[in-house]
Amino acid sequence: MILGIDLGTTYSAVAAPDATGRARVLPNRLGELTTPSVVSFPGPGEALVGGMAKERAAHDPDHTVALFKRRMGTEFPLEFHGERHTPESVSAVLLRALVDDARAALGADLDEPVRAVVTVPAYFGIREKEATQQAARMAGIEVLDLVPEPVAAALHYGVADTTDRTALVYDLGGGTFDCTVLRISGGTVTVLATDGESHLGGAEIDDRLGDVLLDRLAAGLPADVDADDLRDDPALREEVLGLAEVAKRTLSGRQRHRVTLRYQGHTVRTEVDRELLAAEAQDLVDRTMAIVERLLVRARGAGLDEIVLVGGSSRLPAVSAALSARFGRTPLLSDPELAVALGAAVRAGDSQTVPVLPRGLGILLRDSYDPAGLREFVEPVLEAGTAFGVSRTLPFATVVDRQSAVRIQVYEQAGAVASEEVAHNRRVLDGEFTGLADLPAGSRVDVTLAIGTDGRLSVSATDVLQRRELVLQAYVDGVVDDADASRLSATAASLVIRQ
Repeated sequence: MILGIDLGTTYSAVAAPDATGRARVLPNRLGELTTPSVVSFPGPGEALVGGMAKERAAHDPDHTVALFKRRMGTEFPLEFHGERHTPESVSAVLLRALVDDARAALGADLDEPVRAVVTVPAYFGIREKEATQQAARMAGIEVLDLVPEPVAAALHYGVADTTDRTALVYDLGGGTFDCTVLRISGGTVTVLATDGESHLGGAEIDDRLGDVLLDRLAAGLPADVDADDLRDDPALREEVLGLAEVAKRTLSGRQRHRVTLRYQGHTVRTEVDRELLAAEAQDLVDRTMAIVERLLVRARGAGLDEIVLVGGSSRLPAVSAALSARFGRTPLLSDPELAVALGAAVRAGDSQTVPVLPRGLGILLRDSYDPAGLREFVEPVLEAGTAFGVSRTLPFATVVDRQSAVRIQVYEQAGAVASEEVAHNRRVLDGEFTGLADLPAGSRVDVTLAIGTDGRLSVSATDVLQRRELVLQAYVDGVVDDADASRLSATAASLVIRQ
């Protein structure tokens, strides 16, 4: 069973090719085409996923988790009923539910192996991609490829079927924003540049509309009702956020929407309109446009032939208005919530993709010219925008006689601009090469960084004098080790999942 999986921040979707080779979205057990990316743990050994978990968030926020995709590849421990979890293991629970629903939709056996193309935001770095791979393995999925979401969207829109075109993919989802410039030529899709922000999306708009609704609820309650603690009531907050999300979706197609608010037996009815939505969302849309402008600089002024909208929040009228005003053309909008899953399902077609590094990579070095011997800096090895499937080797040297090991730390560019300052980068791999012979100080050691076609990092080193490969023991920052991964995988597999 081969699937295309959009593991989204707020909603996820699964698609598969049909008998004719065309992709179709597989509904979940409730008949819905998308599943909320929410997991709740009502008791030991059980988990709720999707709509049931989202509803439970209002009543049991301490045992419910959402937006965990934002934490992928970070140290963010979770604990429910005495069982430890991570964003990866919670993602694995969600993936298990998605795959079980896909099996039901396809009439497949419960033990049939699952292979999948899984999509990731274009700006995901080494940590986040390794964490996504790990989550899929915990769920029993063999990952065929990790495809950038904008590339998958382009495959769905058919942009990749054209020749000699340049497209901007603007992806504003529930929790993340990214934008990518793609070049399509001869059936090959090349990522020219990508940028984005992991905490920018529809969830922020929901928060703002929720605050407006809470203010109106407080203003509409009788004078003898204490409304000072409305914002401190987690159940009420979750309920109002749900109403805000419905209002946001409705106002993308209608001018007005009525909302009914309830608190302690009292009812307050109010109305929100498209002008309010535009006002609350305007500075967020402006932030996305600033990122787009930054992206175009990195794309070196590539002229745009198409603009493709992806993600449910890209339905906001303010988004199309801003892009139309900037580029003088109407963006393409077709099933933005499902575009990524559909594109993942057709990934194995004729179109070829050449993704690039969203962030540069370098190696931490000690400055030999520093009299105090304390200054450290990051030596760039692979620049942002370097195509996947590449390696680069740099010569280094031992610093003391009979040195038996070499510590290797790989850093990833943290900001939009490359810098050698350690504070402007984040460590993604820490390890040690062993197996050096008894060599004098200054002996050459060649270190190679390689990025596979799937975007995964590998590091190797050679003792040049002895012509021998060194042994690397390393871990990726923010990703649990094999022992913890096995334990977390067993925990996730033992859960009874309900939807």
